[in-house]
Amino acid sequence: MKVNLRTYLFPVLMAGLLLAGCAENSNGQPDDMKKQIDNELGSVEKVTVLSTDGVEVPLELQTFLKELPQQGGDLQKSDQLLARDEIRYTLVLYRAKQAPLVVEVGEQASQYGENTYRGQGAVKLYQWIYRQAGMGLISGTYRNAVLSAVDLNQTLSLDNGQTEVVQQTFLAAEPLAEKEKQQYPLHPYYQLRIDTGERMLDVTLLTPTMIAIPFGRETQYYRIQGSLFSKLTQWMPPRKTTDDSFQQLYQATTIRLVATGDEKVAAMEQKPTETTVEQGMAHQCIRLLKNSVPLAKAPQNAGQERYQLTFIVGEKNLTIHFFNDYFRYQGKWYAQNKLDDEIMRLLGAKK
Repeated sequence: MKVNLRTYLFPVLMAGLLLAGCAENSNGQPDDMKKQIDNELGSVEKVTVLSTDGVEVPLELQTFLKELPQQGGDLQKSDQLLARDEIRYTLVLYRAKQAPLVVEVGEQASQYGENTYRGQGAVKLYQWIYRQAGMGLISGTYRNAVLSAVDLNQTLSLDNGQTEVVQQTFLAAEPLAEKEKQQYPLHPYYQLRIDTGERMLDVTLLTPTMIAIPFGRETQYYRIQGSLFSKLTQWMPPRKTTDDSFQQLYQATTIRLVATGDEKVAAMEQKPTETTVEQGMAHQCIRLLKNSVPLAKAPQNAGQERYQLTFIVGEKNLTIHFFNDYFRYQGKWYAQNKLDDEIMRLLGAKK
């Protein structure tokens, strides 16, 4: 698909070209500049995005060119260069018999050559590339896939038919513009490692209808059909483990935090079954608890109890007593550095 770019300027690339042209020709020859633009972009054969760790994914050229005209406006040339840690993507436009055009893309600014551009146009460009990269990342043919349930410590290599189900679900996924950073994975914490032949995808199912895939400094989020989650529970059913003392906490319908001693935080209550966000937080708390070190006896320097965290499972109240770097649960002691503070921050009781 070829698009007439004479009346549309790809914002960062063309801003640089126009500035260069104006500097060289004070008379301003519009027709000549349009020809220059056509020469620069008319021969584009392939467009890719590079992550900050060097993974390259192709963008769908027809879609890229179709949406290209909508990306102009609101760019401001800036003396503040794009810092290395600002870069999220590198956009590469490959051209026939010419050097590729390269744009560094950050959340607030983009850079083409020696020129940096900021403003709402740069923000809009980042958001567009974020979505384009998300679609490109999950493209391809999935050669094989390995399913894991982190909470259950189980792994399963999927067969060809199962891998095909995963591929069709992901190829139909909808990239999400908003980053759901507050959503933790739900039990049993399914992950998929997929070989596309060109790249490895490490996929986390955050909820039955949302997945996340890391891509350099970014994380791409997608909405998927919930039917895949149902398939995963068939292929690797949730089950009880020998560590039943913590495992039962995943079934909690309510969790309560109450300060004790000198701790000055307000009491709080959450209903994990009401939203996936609160459910994910509760499940993440349990994972942190399970990563602690069991102690043979009570520590001598635990100090004063700070707070109690109670999980209500059915008719049972299962209470965890937190101290500095220690906690007591069902008569046993455990140690983990700063866990008491981390749990409070996770639940929003402490900033």
